[in-house]
Amino acid sequence: MTEPKPNRDEIVLITRLRTLNKGNQALSAAWLAMLNRAFPATRIRLIERRPRHLCQYTLRQFAAERDPFAAFDALATKLAKLAPGPDTLADSFGSAKITLDETIPAPGRFTEVRKFINLRGLAARAGLYADEYRNRLAACQRARLVIVNPAGEFFPREPLAAFYHVLDAHVAQKLGRPTAIVNHTMDITDPTMRILIPRVYETLALVGFRDEKSIGAFKEMGGKTANVLVTPDLALTTEVATKPTRRNGTIAIAVNVPEAEANGYLDQWRTAIGVLRGKDFKIELVSNEMPAEIPFYEEMTRRYPEIKVAGGGFDHDRYCQLLGQYDFVITSRMHTGILAMIMGTPVIPVEGASFKMTGLFHELGFASPVIRPTANRDWVDKLAERAAALRGDGDRDAASRDTSTKIGTVRERVTSLLVPRLRAVADATVGAP
Repeated sequence: MTEPKPNRDEIVLITRLRTLNKGNQALSAAWLAMLNRAFPATRIRLIERRPRHLCQYTLRQFAAERDPFAAFDALATKLAKLAPGPDTLADSFGSAKITLDETIPAPGRFTEVRKFINLRGLAARAGLYADEYRNRLAACQRARLVIVNPAGEFFPREPLAAFYHVLDAHVAQKLGRPTAIVNHTMDITDPTMRILIPRVYETLALVGFRDEKSIGAFKEMGGKTANVLVTPDLALTTEVATKPTRRNGTIAIAVNVPEAEANGYLDQWRTAIGVLRGKDFKIELVSNEMPAEIPFYEEMTRRYPEIKVAGGGFDHDRYCQLLGQYDFVITSRMHTGILAMIMGTPVIPVEGASFKMTGLFHELGFASPVIRPTANRDWVDKLAERAAALRGDGDRDAASRDTSTKIGTVRERVTSLLVPRLRAVADATVGAP
């Protein structure tokens, strides 16, 4: 049986709306801008990712099942039956704002304790979020298209986030709506998720990965690619009105502290900052997820008082302006690299625990390899060499021109690939399973 077509011209974009991460803010804003251009007569309804009602379910429940996908599929069917019908939704449901809020606790603080207690899960089982979830389902029921934007939350160290995104997409699909899951890197090692993902993705209207390395990883878990599209991170399409004046001799460093700490090379970042300081660079410490970095950054500024921390509390567009002022940016935060490059600022990329930085720079066509601390003991020396090479004005300006050219090319590529595919699936109908 096929669900009736929605009676309102709407698209649901499930994305991060309130975030402590400037990169996620930029990404959500870029998706909204692109959808408004692609569907000018269509209302874009924004809904927050990872609905609280789903917190009562955990990945462990399905790992214990003889057939994890059958149990997962049964849950999605059960959740879809909660849908009250498209006409029950109040027009006020959903948000028009994408907000940066750096008071949100950073990931990694008391994570294990919070997971063990799972207060939201207890509240969800008590029905506290049930009405909110039914509104969410009603919004999906009346949408021409449902787009789930995980913003990269598919990584090895915490598979639960990916579990909620995949369940969210599968429920929307159960409601008979064309559903897309987009803009993510597939770097999942959890064995249960590696069972669920290929089965769910095979029947989605569109799957969007950020790099070819994700295609390889997806195929390794049995994924089929007939409905898969590869486009670099949509934050690359962010536009900033004015270009700031460069501050000669000043560089920015963005350290993904939780990843470095978890993988045992945070001490090497301490060494790297000391080495660069010794080469007379003026250093400012920045981040698109500042709350996660603050304790380490405060330690560095106590050790080296001349080093400054910059960009705290800046929205993504103001952060872009800041990144445009530096000679170059050294970063293990992918979105700091992206927002710097759209300003024409050269970037020295340092990989984290995933391969997303490597995938991004490969997609952009950069010849220089991404520096990988987990694979190279001498990575600090390599970093210092790359920094020294960018010191001369001629080298820096050439790198800036090359960066701007690559960003312009990829913007055109992202738009030309994504927009026609999204328009095609928005006009499709999906039969209820």
